[in-house]
Amino acid sequence: MKNFITVLLLSFFTCIPVLAEYKPIPKSLSKQYKAEIEQIIDEEYPQVIKNINNEVKYAKSLRDKILRNGYNLEDAINIGLIQEVVLPAAELDLYGRMLQVTQEKYLGMKYIPIGTDCVDPLDDILTPYFRDNNVNRKKLIKILLYENKQINIVEKYVKDVEKLRPDDNQNLD
Repeated sequence: MKNFITVLLLSFFTCIPVLAEYKPIPKSLSKQYKAEIEQIIDEEYPQVIKNINNEVKYAKSLRDKILRNGYNLEDAINIGLIQEVVLPAAELDLYGRMLQVTQEKYLGMKYIPIGTDCVDPLDDILTPYFRDNNVNRKKLIKILLYENKQINIVEKYVKDVEKLRPDDNQNLD
């Protein structure tokens, strides 16, 4: 078992540098890259905000259902998942699309999606390209701020529901 874990950790740490290698976009394509990435952001921004709003509405409907009908474990878990997984990954498709365009069109690399439910690794990869090509990130920051605000709202829903959670001792009767 120790050998398996060691091999797994070694393979993980040797793969990370491969993903982190920075290859600059040619200067002749810099303006085109900036325009295309900003267009992707502009196109996807309203959809990301809409998706966040829909998930918050769904979380509220689950909370309201629990307040009306009593505690339901499945609905409570779903609200928690919205807060912890769904909302933090709301812009994952946007970042995936930007990484795909960056790698395939401008770097001549084969795009292989990164298995993650968080945009942080994608942002780490894309940030040097955005910085070097002066890509306007204001809408990406707006998404992040809005997302955090909505996560806080759903967190309140989770707390409301947890107040109704029965004690484990109640099930012993």
